[in-house]
Parts: sequence; structure tokens; C-alpha cells
Amino acid sequence: MNNKHIALMESAPVHTSIIKLALPMMLGMIAQLVYNITDTFFIGQTGDPNMVAGISLTMPLFILSQGLGNIFGVGASSYISRLLGARKGERAKQTNAVSFYTTICVGLVFTALIFIFRGPILRISGASDVTFVYADDYFSIIGAFTVFSLISISLSGQIRAEGATNVAMYGMLIGIMLNVILDPIFILVFGWGAAGAAWATIIGGAASALFLMLYTASKRSALSISFRDFKPDARIYAEILKIGIPSAVSNVVMSFSAVFANRIAASYGDFVVAGKGVALRVESISFMLIMALAMGYQPFAGFNYGAGNYPRLRSGFKVTLLFSTALALFFTLVFAFFGKTLIGFFISDGATVDAGWRFMYAFAMGLPVMGLQMTLMVTFQALGKPVLSTIVSLGRQCIFYLPLLFILNYVWHFEGFMYSQPLADILTALVAVLLGLKMFAGLKENSLKGSGDAGAAEWGVRGNERRIKNRSA
Repeated sequence: MNNKHIALMESAPVHTSIIKLALPMMLGMIAQLVYNITDTFFIGQTGDPNMVAGISLTMPLFILSQGLGNIFGVGASSYISRLLGARKGERAKQTNAVSFYTTICVGLVFTALIFIFRGPILRISGASDVTFVYADDYFSIIGAFTVFSLISISLSGQIRAEGATNVAMYGMLIGIMLNVILDPIFILVFGWGAAGAAWATIIGGAASALFLMLYTASKRSALSISFRDFKPDARIYAEILKIGIPSAVSNVVMSFSAVFANRIAASYGDFVVAGKGVALRVESISFMLIMALAMGYQPFAGFNYGAGNYPRLRSGFKVTLLFSTALALFFTLVFAFFGKTLIGFFISDGATVDAGWRFMYAFAMGLPVMGLQMTLMVTFQALGKPVLSTIVSLGRQCIFYLPLLFILNYVWHFEGFMYSQPLADILTALVAVLLGLKMFAGLKENSLKGSGDAGAAEWGVRGNERRIKNRSA
């Protein structure tokens, strides 16, 4: 493993470590956001709100594919970072190779299912006779090449696990830059509309996946995608799935939640679907940057947990929490005061702008707790705590959100529909705090006893023994 990456996670000042690990992720997410905004902007320039609505209806597909990628991108990376902290490099390579080839198989199966069921999926998502043709054009092309997206998500997470967050950023940038360049050419010059946006996305995703594959196959990486390292065993799959499955379930539930939300939005009119879709794209600026900050901290947390260095882990958590909360408060003010202007930048239809602005204002009410929620969830994932991470991730999209969505929409109609998500975010954050307090109290007790809990025992004790030997030497 690269010595610079080891030093960054193991011994550099905590503030420096978090900033250097998180900054590439945040820059990559900014580039991703530029793509999202550019994609929406050029589609909006067609002047057709039905096309905007049609593409918005495909959001569940992206959420679902993100979930599948996260099985390996989050699940494998959590295990890999702990293995690297324990200096088990060969086992880390084996885990990466198993994850890579399994990801390809899952992607091919997912593609087949998409083509079999895409019609019913779009109808259930709320596609009307007017918006169906646009949604189907986009959905079919994206679905055919989902495997590239899954590879990119999976490898990006695993590369971050070795501390090479800058490489993960480069992979993201390559795909995004191609996408941004091709969007106006395919959508406006060639007149391909929704299909053009889809082709631009696919080409960019394939380029990103290829770059990450080449890096992982090189000598610069501590990981491997060589078939000779593809040695699956029950322990590897168990470690991947115990964190990856809860993350994927969260995305699947998020996908279904998006379907229900789209159907409710469609009951108020296609312009509400379009406005909500634009608002979600703009709101994702805050969510993705906060998540990127937390994801940059994830390998730091996993590495130090695997090494049994709990005081450093707690310090990293506090620094990340401070930064993420400050970021959340900044975006709260931006969305509350400039939301309507931001929505109007993408589409000029008055009814659509008004609907989007109202959704954005409501979202801002729950945004201040997002840093707390994301930092705790990523910490649970990094430390191999599947139950805790599942509770937090499902709280936002299922445990609290779905009941609130239907109850508040029934009682207060459109106003209740808008405020169901921010209220779910606040309740989820409260639960996450209670779980986090208990977990960190347990870590303190274990550090006083000189050994870790069940999740850290294999790595932590050996890590302490190595440090003692190094000092003696």
C-alpha cells in the first residue's frame, strides 16, 4: 500500500487527514453536481416540461442502481479499510477481486430485469401517456449499460478504502467531463432529446469505469482485479454483505419511496412532477457534498478502527461532524433565501418554478441535521455495524418517511406532502444520536479494557501488539 496513504490515515494530524481525504471526494461531487445541473439545464432548454418530468420519473432507476453498486462499493470498502489497518494486504486484494467480478454478474442480471419489466416500472412510477415516451427513451438506454455504472460505483468505493480518494475523484471527473461535453451536442445539436442525455451519461460512465479498472490493475494500487485473486469464500461475502446489503436495502427503499412520491406528485399535475424533479436535482448539491465529506472520512474511520486506535477515531468523528454541520447550515440559508431563483434558472414555466420552490423551501427545514445524520451513518458503516447503519439509512426513507408521506398528504394534502421528508430527516437524526452515544461509550469502555468489541477484536489487538513491537525496535 502507498506509504503516503498509510501515514495520512495513521499518523497525520486529524484535521489534515480529514481534509485531504474528503476534499477530493467533495471536488468530485461538485463535478457530479455540475453534470446533474447541466443535464437538467439542457433538457430544460428544449422548453418541454413533459420531457423534464419524464426523465425525473426515471430517478428510481438511478437510486436502485446506486444501491446495487453500494453493496460492493460500501460493503467491500468497509472490510478492505479494516484489513489494510491490520496490514492484511493479500486479503484486501482478494476481497477487491471477488467484489469486482461479482459486481459484473449482478449488473448483467439487473440489465435483463430492467428490459423485461421497464414498462410496468415506469407506469408504477407515475408516467402518464404524455411523459411515458420520454421516460422510456431515457430508461431503456441507461438500463442497457447499467453494468458500467455499477463497476464505477463499486471500484470508486474500494479505491477510497485505501486512502486514494484523489484517484476516485479523477475517475468521477473523467466521466462527468465527457458527459457535460456531449450533453449539448446530443440534446440540442443532434436533437436527440431524452435519448441524447442518456447516451451522454452512458459514454461518460463507461470512461469512468475503464479508468478505475486500469488504476486498480496497476502497481500503484494495493488492490486487485486480477482473476487469479478471485478466490471467493464465505467470510468475504459475509463481510461485504453485512454492510453492503443494508446500504442497498436503503437505496431500494429510497427507490420505492421515490415511486410513491412521484405518484402523489402526479396526482397534483405533471408540472408538480417536473418541479419536484428540478428541486431534487438542486437539493442534491447539499446532500451530495455532505455525503462526500462523510465518505472521505470513512476510510480514516475504518483504518483506525481496524488498528484499534479509538482515540484517533473519535477525534476524526468530531472534526467531520463539525465540518458537515457547518456545510448543512450554509445550504439551509441558500435554499431558504434563493431557492426560487435557483429553480427558475432551469425552467421558465411559472407553475413548475413555483412547485419546485415550495419543495425546496420545505427541504431546507430538515437540512441542518443532515451533517449529523450522514456522519453517524458512515461511521456505523466504517466500523462494520450493520444494524446501526440500517436503522439510520432506513429511518430517512422508510421507517419515518413513508408513514409520514401518506399520513401528512392525507391530512394536509400538498403541504403535508412537502413537509414529510424534512420531518423524517429530523426524527432520523435524533435516533442516530442516541445510537451513536451508546456506540462511542462502548468504544471508550473497550479501549480502557485494552481490547476492542467483536467487530474490532481481530484487528485491534494485533494492531496494538505491532505498535508495541515497533517502539521496542
